[in-house]
Amino acid sequence: MLGLLFAVTRSRIVWVAISVATVAGVAFVFTVALAAAVMIASRGQDVDPDELAAVATSLGLLAAVAAFATMVSAWRVVRRARTLQWLPLREAMVRDAASVQDTYLVEIVAPSDPAVGGHLLATDLNTGGSGALWLPEPALPHGAVVCFTQTATGPRVRAWMTRRLWRACTREAARVEGRAAQAKRERHEVADERIRHAARQTVAAAEQLLREHS
Repeated sequence: MLGLLFAVTRSRIVWVAISVATVAGVAFVFTVALAAAVMIASRGQDVDPDELAAVATSLGLLAAVAAFATMVSAWRVVRRARTLQWLPLREAMVRDAASVQDTYLVEIVAPSDPAVGGHLLATDLNTGGSGALWLPEPALPHGAVVCFTQTATGPRVRAWMTRRLWRACTREAARVEGRAAQAKRERHEVADERIRHAARQTVAAAEQLLREHS
C-alpha cells in the first residue's frame, strides 16, 4: 500500500492533474466572488440572490473551464518542447544502431537478476529478437531503450532513454516526418499543376496557330 502511494506521489501526471485542478478551482472561486461583488455594487439591495448565484456560478464555471484548457495546452507545449530537446539523441541512437558496426538498439524487458550473473532480458528493436544481456550500467530502469556497442572488452553503452521519453520522441519524430511528407506532396502538386498549366498554354497556342493558318 505504501509502495503504491509512493509511486502515485512520484507520478508526474498526478502532480499535473493536481496543479490543473487547483488553478481551475482558484479561477472558479475568484470569478464567483468578483461577479458577486460587481452585481452587489451595481444593484445594491435590489439584487436577487437566486440571480446572483446563477450568474456568478455560470461565470465561475466558464472561468474554470478556460483555466483548465489553458493549463492543459501549456502543459502540452512544455512537454513537446522538452521532447524536441531529446529528439536529436533519439535520432543519433537510431542512426548509430543502423550504421555503426556491432552497435545495437534494445529495450530492457526485465531488470538485471543477480541469480543469473546480473544479466537482464532485452529485446532488439531492429530485429525483434529477445535474450539475456549484460550491460555495465546496473541502474538502467525497466523499459529503458539502450544503444550500445559490443567491444572486445564487453558492451559499451553509448546512450539510453527511459521508455516514456523514447515513446514521446518516437511520436514526435513521426509527426515531423508526416509534416515533411505532407510538405513534399504539396510541393509536388504545385509543380505538377505548373507543368499542366504550361502544357495547356502550349496546346492552346498550337491550336491558335493552326486556326490562323487554316
